[in-house]
Amino acid sequence: MPPSRKGARRKTEIIDAALRIITRGGIEGVSMRAVAAEASVPLGTVTYYFGDKEELIEAAFLRHAQWETARIVTTIARLGARTKADFARGLADFVVEGLTQYREQLITEYQFVGASVRRENLQRASAAWLQSLLAHLEARVTAFSSLSPKTDARLILAVIAGLEIDNLGVPPGPAEERAIRAIIERLFQGLGELWLQEHGYHPGRS
Repeated sequence: MPPSRKGARRKTEIIDAALRIITRGGIEGVSMRAVAAEASVPLGTVTYYFGDKEELIEAAFLRHAQWETARIVTTIARLGARTKADFARGLADFVVEGLTQYREQLITEYQFVGASVRRENLQRASAAWLQSLLAHLEARVTAFSSLSPKTDARLILAVIAGLEIDNLGVPPGPAEERAIRAIIERLFQGLGELWLQEHGYHPGRS
């Protein structure tokens, strides 16, 4: 039997409670009892929906991944078929928003990434999430005529991750935001020149 609407809502509330615990104190703070208390439900309710703590943690990661995937997909879709410069500015906005407006979610994300080193179930979830993000970026750089979209998408994602990690401890101020924007702008300037060269155009040559 499919879950009732009430049951689905209760399960989501339990997952959200686990996410709040992870954001505040890391994955090691998750226990079935702690989540039950956070969600204000009996312990038996948590164990009804989740067989053990690892299953609950994986469900929390998947829910977080859905949110973050939707955020980046929305960013890419909003930019549509605009220029490389517009796309660079849009990705810079995405990074700055993540470090300010969505900072708690970003902290949670890196809690999961760190934990995935030793948790096989999170490794699978993390790999699937990464492939989803890369696919969306690959489609965009392919539209910009990249002949190596997989490599270029990985490069863009690596730069974004590096900027997030560098600025996660303290929300970026105006100077840090300008630096983030300058780095991403420079990245796309370099990629744009590379893409032109791949198609046989070399600026400055007659």
